[in-house]
Amino acid sequence: MPGKPYDLQALTYEIQQSLLDARTDAQDLTRAADLVLDRLGCDTAGEAWVRLYTDWQALERGTLLSGMRAGQILVVLPSLRWHQSVGSPDEVDELLREAEAHGPEGRWKATVAATNSMSGLQRIETPAEMEAAIAQIEQNRDAFPAGSRERDALDATHAGLRAHLAQVGGGEDDFDSAVEDLARLRNSPAFDTGTRLAFDGQLAVFRGHQAVRSEDADALAKQVGELEAVVAQLSPDHMDRVGLEANLDIARGNLEILRGRSTGGLFPDHSAMTATPDIAEVRRQIALLPREGQIDRLGEAGISSVSRAMFAGNARGVVEATQLLRDALDLLEPDDDRWIRNALSLGSAHCALGGMASVPRTDRPGHLDQGISWLKHTLRLAGGPAHPLWNTIGMALASGYRFRGDNQLFNTRATRLNHAESRRIGLDAMRAATWSVLLQSGTVHAAETGRRAGEQALGVARWCLTDGAHDDAVRALDAGRGLVLHAATVAATVPDMLDALGQSGPADEWRAAGGVAPEPAPGTVPAAAPTASGPSSRLRRRVLQALAASPHRRRLLDVPTLTDIGRALRAMGRTALVYLVPGGDGVPGTALIVSADGTARALELPRLTVTADELTGYRAVGAPGRTAGGPPADPSRPQPSARDEGRIALERLCDWAGKAVMEPLLKEVSRGRSPGGVPAMVLVPMAELGVVPWHAARLRDRRGTRQYACHEAEISYAPSARLLCEVAARPAPATRQALVVGDPTRDLFHAGQEAEAIFRTFHPDGELLGPGTATPAAVTDWLGRQRGGVLHLACHGEVRQGRRNSAYLKLSGGNLNAEELTEGTARYPHLELVVLAACSTNVSGHGYDEAYSLSTAFLVAGARSVLGSLWPVPDAATSVLMYMTHHFMCRAGRTPGQALRDAQLWMLDQGRRAPAGMPADMVARVPLIDATDPTGWAGFTHLGR
Repeated sequence: MPGKPYDLQALTYEIQQSLLDARTDAQDLTRAADLVLDRLGCDTAGEAWVRLYTDWQALERGTLLSGMRAGQILVVLPSLRWHQSVGSPDEVDELLREAEAHGPEGRWKATVAATNSMSGLQRIETPAEMEAAIAQIEQNRDAFPAGSRERDALDATHAGLRAHLAQVGGGEDDFDSAVEDLARLRNSPAFDTGTRLAFDGQLAVFRGHQAVRSEDADALAKQVGELEAVVAQLSPDHMDRVGLEANLDIARGNLEILRGRSTGGLFPDHSAMTATPDIAEVRRQIALLPREGQIDRLGEAGISSVSRAMFAGNARGVVEATQLLRDALDLLEPDDDRWIRNALSLGSAHCALGGMASVPRTDRPGHLDQGISWLKHTLRLAGGPAHPLWNTIGMALASGYRFRGDNQLFNTRATRLNHAESRRIGLDAMRAATWSVLLQSGTVHAAETGRRAGEQALGVARWCLTDGAHDDAVRALDAGRGLVLHAATVAATVPDMLDALGQSGPADEWRAAGGVAPEPAPGTVPAAAPTASGPSSRLRRRVLQALAASPHRRRLLDVPTLTDIGRALRAMGRTALVYLVPGGDGVPGTALIVSADGTARALELPRLTVTADELTGYRAVGAPGRTAGGPPADPSRPQPSARDEGRIALERLCDWAGKAVMEPLLKEVSRGRSPGGVPAMVLVPMAELGVVPWHAARLRDRRGTRQYACHEAEISYAPSARLLCEVAARPAPATRQALVVGDPTRDLFHAGQEAEAIFRTFHPDGELLGPGTATPAAVTDWLGRQRGGVLHLACHGEVRQGRRNSAYLKLSGGNLNAEELTEGTARYPHLELVVLAACSTNVSGHGYDEAYSLSTAFLVAGARSVLGSLWPVPDAATSVLMYMTHHFMCRAGRTPGQALRDAQLWMLDQGRRAPAGMPADMVARVPLIDATDPTGWAGFTHLGR
């Protein structure tokens, strides 16, 4: 009955009334959707939309009637979309413009915008469409008073849209703030008991995602319990039951993964996983829903069922579950983003079947080929690194090619081609990890997003090493290193890049949003979610898309080439950049060496693993620390040296580092060099290898004396080749100013003496700050004023793993946080040297491969060189070492890295003598230095030029 008369005003009233009622059962939702078709006399949502839109087009434009009718159609649209995806973006925009321009003023427009925005929660749309829906609500919600039912319902939709946008386009700051808003609105009088139960289920799903992101197994276990409690209260035909059960299964699987990582296994407890679901019952429940609801539930149930069957090794269960995914795909158009998500799971399932022992051997190649085909097509549809699933799809496809190549036992050409394709796709997929980190606002979100990048980089690099593709291995390793540091470096130059493209508006917007989120006041409870800082992810998304379409794309996503690295090494006077790659996945440990001529080669190191007893033992014990306190009771007498656990573990570690790595590496790097000089290496230790003081690796004793790697080479460190190349391009300042900070908290006696001695002996024209004057504001003010500065900070340093303000220096009246150096827009381009004579200032609080520390933060902030420490350094020995470092810089004209090495060699010399001008109290301590104890000298590292 296409010509059936209809009253659109009455229909919109019926719809609005139904929205105020709780709709929990699938039948209720279907009846609400069918109401529209019945009133219009149409069989499908597509027919109904065409009729509504065509009838509206026949009206005269610019009239009150045209505006009202446009708004009424927008109110009807969400109900139609439960049946079918209808209404193109252009058509919807046209209706919105007419309703806003010519519809009634006040609450009517707000209601239209609110109801239409709900369509963004029904199906996955593009980020631009989601942004538009969010903007509609923001423009209209003030029409309702705060705390009203209408306002709370609108705010809940707004929060849901932001959470949805974060899932579609990335941006964990928006996601976290949306979750907090939903939790706040959960108890609003606008929602009844049934709706609050749905709130609880969705919040548990969202908070489970947060727990997975931060790898917090305890928090995830809590959310699993919350979800179980919600599901237990739902009726069998509840509209959300299938979806929540699917999410519950996924959460259980993720919990087992997290627990498995902590114990060294993958799935140590299969009992936590429920039995394979009754697919027929799942289909029955889903069939009660309208078409669009069926698509979502088929996908959710299919993904969870496939995962559950794969974990259990149940090949038959995997095959049965894939049919749910195929059913969802049959209902979808390829341009719908849900098609990509379901096809990813389907392709991954077939690849898994290709490797299952329970699958007949003759069937496995076919499954693998089918899986690769699905994933190839899915990757093309994803479009590029900006898609949040690009990395996941790419790594799944690369692994599929790798596995297929490994199984071409009698066809070496096929093996070679499949392996080459796995490397190409794996390297391309790593660029998506960079994009995801660039998108995040704040260090915590960025570090959580890039957490797996280092592991993926190691995996791809090992493929490359196995294939002898050393240049590809370098690209892979650097693609997963220091992504937060790279994002901070890029962020500071974004306004200039935008200005160069003629986009001054976004550039000004970026500058205006460039502040650093404040630290919580002492005694206050920090927010449940990490605080975002700087430009929001929504602004970042728009800016990144503009830059990615310009010549600046390479700066955003690409790692330096071997030629770039070679050029940087020559500019810095270095011999080689060396990635230390731990063994794993059947590939031995490797030193991947990039020479100053821009060539790469590999040196196998079979004993280089993160599971070596010496390394795991040291990580469990640590090293002795820089303790607070006053002067020794009698500094003229030697103090007893306690061979505590920390020192013993450190010495064992140094012995292992020499035998397993540095002896063969020094031999390799020194090959062909003329006598008289020593190689100058820059090390990039991957994964847990970052805790090792490689410059203190113990070599075989020669002539009865202890020899360390620093005797045979100049050894510096870098978080990545990206940052190495950035630092190499920084010009030397024309002037030198100095600020020396000592014992600002009044509990590091020798640190205060150290600062005063360094100031008076080497930098008398500089500034000296101590207790009461060495405030964070005073230090940052000096940083802003210097035009060629040397900053020496003798104080306490702290590291808090995975936290907001993860690394900081304790100053007078407050802390100087690493985030203040990297998240804000301030940079200090003339800063020559930063000496961090404090504890653990080159220790990352966000994972080894992230390499985010106070030392690297100062590099990002503009310093050309930084000296930092790997552990809590002892007060007395540190003060002497730091004095001697400045001595060699100022009296012998050595570079910072050379000066630190000279000072460390001086500490190791049993015949050491105090130089002229050293204060008497330090002179008295010179003969007390124990050259056999590495804790006093080996903790300090050099980064930069």
